[in-house]
Amino acid sequence: MTRSDPLPYLQHQRGAARTFLLVGIAMLVLLLAAGGAAAFYFMHGTDENAKPADVPPPEPTFVTVDPMTVNISGDARVLYIGLSLNVADAQTAKTLESHMPEVRNRMLITLSDQSADRMTTAEGKRKIAGTLRETLRKPYNDGGKPMAINNVLFTHFIVQ
Repeated sequence: MTRSDPLPYLQHQRGAARTFLLVGIAMLVLLLAAGGAAAFYFMHGTDENAKPADVPPPEPTFVTVDPMTVNISGDARVLYIGLSLNVADAQTAKTLESHMPEVRNRMLITLSDQSADRMTTAEGKRKIAGTLRETLRKPYNDGGKPMAINNVLFTHFIVQ
């Protein structure tokens, strides 16, 4: 093989070019596969139970019941009470506000059966809140559905 014979030299160049081309194609395929996997991961995530961070929790809805004075059963003591109702939605709030005289009447009847000794403890207040919640949840119309009242929150509570 002399320098004047170009065939072996060209065959060597073709083999190197072919190897370089195959390596380049293999790297391109791997790069595209990695990019596709990364796109799938970031678009679909890994935690199926995760909630989007940009959804704020719903704003609470409250219905205020003006303070009232109630005669307590069994003695000459009275209860001065005011409260707010934490309700599930605006429709529940609207229904309760339109039936406020009945709401206050239910509260008056329920509270007048309580004793002063039970009402002055923290546990007694929790029980009264639960009792009021159940009383005020009852439907206000014949065939109506129960009101979605989440919690009863005292704003005034004085026993004298």
